[in-house]
Amino acid sequence: MKKKHLLLIVFIFLILSGCNKGEALGTDTLVVDDIDNIELDSINRYEINVTLDSRNKTYTGEQTTTYVNNTGEVLDEIYFHLYPNAYKTVDSAPILFDRSFSDPISYIGGWIDIVDISRDDENLDYSIVGEDETILRVKLDEPLEPQDEIEIYMEYEVKLPSSKDRFGYGDRTINVGNWYPILCVYDEDGWDLEPYYKIGDPFYSDIADYDVNITTEKDIVIASSGNILTDDIQEDKRVYQIEGKLLRDFAWSASKEFKIKESKVDDTVIKLYYLDGKSTMIKQSLEVAANSIKKFNKIFGKYPYGQYSIVMTEFPSGMEYPGIVFISNEYFDYTRRDMLETVIVHETAHQWWYGIVGLNQIKEAWLDESLATYSEVIYTKEVYGKARGKEYYNRQIRDGYDYGQLYLGDIQIVNKHLKYFSDWDEYGILVYAKGPIFFDQIKRDYGEKVLYNILSEFYNSYKFKNATTEDLINVCELVTGDNFTRRADRWLNN
Repeated sequence: MKKKHLLLIVFIFLILSGCNKGEALGTDTLVVDDIDNIELDSINRYEINVTLDSRNKTYTGEQTTTYVNNTGEVLDEIYFHLYPNAYKTVDSAPILFDRSFSDPISYIGGWIDIVDISRDDENLDYSIVGEDETILRVKLDEPLEPQDEIEIYMEYEVKLPSSKDRFGYGDRTINVGNWYPILCVYDEDGWDLEPYYKIGDPFYSDIADYDVNITTEKDIVIASSGNILTDDIQEDKRVYQIEGKLLRDFAWSASKEFKIKESKVDDTVIKLYYLDGKSTMIKQSLEVAANSIKKFNKIFGKYPYGQYSIVMTEFPSGMEYPGIVFISNEYFDYTRRDMLETVIVHETAHQWWYGIVGLNQIKEAWLDESLATYSEVIYTKEVYGKARGKEYYNRQIRDGYDYGQLYLGDIQIVNKHLKYFSDWDEYGILVYAKGPIFFDQIKRDYGEKVLYNILSEFYNSYKFKNATTEDLINVCELVTGDNFTRRADRWLNN
């Protein structure tokens, strides 16, 4: 996601989209045939009908979650994250950085209230547990055998907080990230029930299919993950029908003021949702997004989605979600054009590293951030030439780490759990600077072609799956034929 003192990056694209009543918009949801042998009937599915009340800053949801038991174990219970509950108070809220975007005195908290949970019209027992009540435990009425599936229906009411953050509202926009009950991951360690940490991007999820209908007042424009199939105005309401295939999460943003510009690169439509008064940077934003997708398609592997949205919103930096990124409206200014480019590139790279290749951003926070940050170097070299790429690496990464060591002292371990980072400064220096040096060292030792082969192999081996640092090291060793223990220890583990 973002960096505080080091440059971060964002990705996104653009679009000029006007929506007529009930008109199908015509974008393909998936633009690739190769889905890495994923069995579509073995992935989880979400069907969500959500109604936004933009005036009162609330929404209600009706959600049917189809959970497929791929754990190999018989399950008596299923867990969901309830991230909105972390925003109940200003002290608990995971507001980014220095909290300058939220006034602690006037802060209005946010939360999610579960109204009903049932299966086949029969109520299910549930409890809300975990730090800040961010975990929902659903007790099943009968054991769920391996490979079987269950449909869980739930209704909920949500209050949005007054935070210009991933989740919350400002004066002109509403950001709705990490907003619905999302299934916890069951991996080799069992259910992952981590809280909503205040550092980094503390999320970890599986690929799923989404069918989401968003009902709003008729003057509200919605930007979202996935593919907006229809935008239908019905009297005083506006209904968006959205389809997401093989997405790791689903996010959206709302505003009365959004205008839309559209572009296309390869097979992906890029949409830029922008606000009045910022139009001078629209052309650059679209070009950066298009160049990012084109270069990353060539080097890593093809972006699989037919729609990608960049949203200018009230937010302190940049935040990635599958198919959509939030980018600070403060960056859409000519005097900050270099920062805007960096953020768009970085967040676009996250579409590959986190979005498509799933990574545990809690236990191994370095992996997606370091990959996305080094992707900035790749972009700069590929677009502006070798000299610019080298200069960018030295200025933004190498120098950042060298200066950062004065702050870090003996704290040097990059590959560690979020709870072991003391603050955003330590996190930023390690995951945005030291981690990327690991990838540059591979290029120095083996050449650019080998590094690109490693990144392509890693992407194509783990797209739509969850991968680990160990998986990356195994790919490095496979491609080079060398043992990578010493390199990993040097840059990641010591």
